[in-house]
Amino acid sequence: MKIWYNYWQAPYDNAADPNFFDPADYDWAQTIMQNADAIRAELYDLIAQRNGSLIPYFAADMDNKSQSWQTLAFKTWGIDVKTHLAACPRIAQLLQSLPQLVSASVNLLSPDSQINPHQGDTNAIFRCHLGINIPAGLPECGFEVNGEQRPWANNELLIFCDAHRHWAWNRASQNRLIFLFDIMREPFRAQQNAICRRVRAFLLLQWLMARLPLIVRLPKWVHYMLFTAIRGVLWAIYPIQRRRGVLLKHS
Repeated sequence: MKIWYNYWQAPYDNAADPNFFDPADYDWAQTIMQNADAIRAELYDLIAQRNGSLIPYFAADMDNKSQSWQTLAFKTWGIDVKTHLAACPRIAQLLQSLPQLVSASVNLLSPDSQINPHQGDTNAIFRCHLGINIPAGLPECGFEVNGEQRPWANNELLIFCDAHRHWAWNRASQNRLIFLFDIMREPFRAQQNAICRRVRAFLLLQWLMARLPLIVRLPKWVHYMLFTAIRGVLWAIYPIQRRRGVLLKHS
C-alpha cells in the first residue's frame, strides 16, 4: 500500500480500499466492543462532570450548525491528553494495551445537524466509531462513506476508510454520542510516529488558519513552509510530549 495524505495530494480514489471493514476480522475490535459498557460508564461520568459540555470542533465549516459537533480527546495522533485519561482509568488502560491505537475521543453530534462531506487526513489508519448513545437508525441518524450508508448501533463498531469521502447526520431529537478511535493499519506500523507527527503538523496549521485568516490568503508554498517548520518543532519536542502529553489546552 502507498501512503496518502489529504492536504498535499490529489483526492483519494483507491477503489481497492473498501468503504467499511468487518470488526470480526480484528482482535483489537473485539477487545473494544467487549469493554463497551465500561467505556460508556466512564464517558457519561466525564460528560456529567463537565455539565454536558464538550469542545466544539475547531474548523467551523465542518458542520452545518455552530457548535453542533463537539469532541473531547484522550489521545491525539500519538500524544496523550493526560487530564482526560486520568478521569477515565479504564479507557486509559485500554488505550495503553493497544500500541497501534493513535487517537481516541468522545464525539457528540447534536439533533438536527450534520458533519459535512470530507476526506480524512490519511489512508494509514482505520477510523472506528463505537456506538455509545445512538438515538435512531437510518434514515434519521446515520453515516455514509463513498455513497454507502450504515447506521450506528450501541456497543457496536463501524470501521471505515477515513480517506474516502464521508459524512454523518443526526435528525433525531437526542444527541448522538460515539467513542472514536484510530488504529494504524499494519502496512504503516513501522512509520507510525512519523505519520502521526505529519498529521499533527497539518492539524496545527489548520488551527492557526482558523485563528489567523491572513494565513489562508498566503500562497500554498508558504503554507508548506509553515507546515514543514511545525513538523520540525514537533519532532524536537516529541520527548517532552511523550512524557507530559499534549502541550496545547484540551479542556
